[in-house]
Amino acid sequence: MINQNLRILIVEDLVSDTILLQRQFEKFVSEPEIRISDKLSNVRYALKDFIPDLVCTDYDLVGFTAIDVINAVKEIEPSTPVIVITGTLNNEELAANVILSGASGYLLKNDISNLHKRLEPLVQDIIVKKQKTLDKLNELKLRREELRRIHEILKSAARTDEKDLKLKEYYDKVIQDLDENISSFFRV
Repeated sequence: MINQNLRILIVEDLVSDTILLQRQFEKFVSEPEIRISDKLSNVRYALKDFIPDLVCTDYDLVGFTAIDVINAVKEIEPSTPVIVITGTLNNEELAANVILSGASGYLLKNDISNLHKRLEPLVQDIIVKKQKTLDKLNELKLRREELRRIHEILKSAARTDEKDLKLKEYYDKVIQDLDENISSFFRV
């Protein structure tokens, strides 16, 4: 069971499948916040307004496909994972194209009442990856704050001891080196 709020955008044109997918998410997510869309324009709007943690889409939809959904996600919010769930059976080329286009997962609807058993590990993996990304961002933020603190100390030291010209030149060189190479300090 996933015990956190999860924002899920379901892209599906069949009401019956939408309801079944919603129930499948409710079996393993304690607080799912679900929005449903059956048009590509609504998907684009939801990506900006609803800002989902996950997009779950059928492959064959009226007027568009999962590839269009994946492309919209890449354009608007590229870090949002997309899981394609389809009734199209035994089409390895389709599955490969979906994954190569950027989907995080590809599942078949053939046993939709037990879909949660296949969905949960995928969603757990997505949550773990998202947490790792957040941890890296926090680490970068801490590094940046530390470099700024060091930079301010060096600038202050260079200003306060102008009597010793060699020390001032040294501090100025260190500050210049920091300014020129600061981006390399942020690589993880």
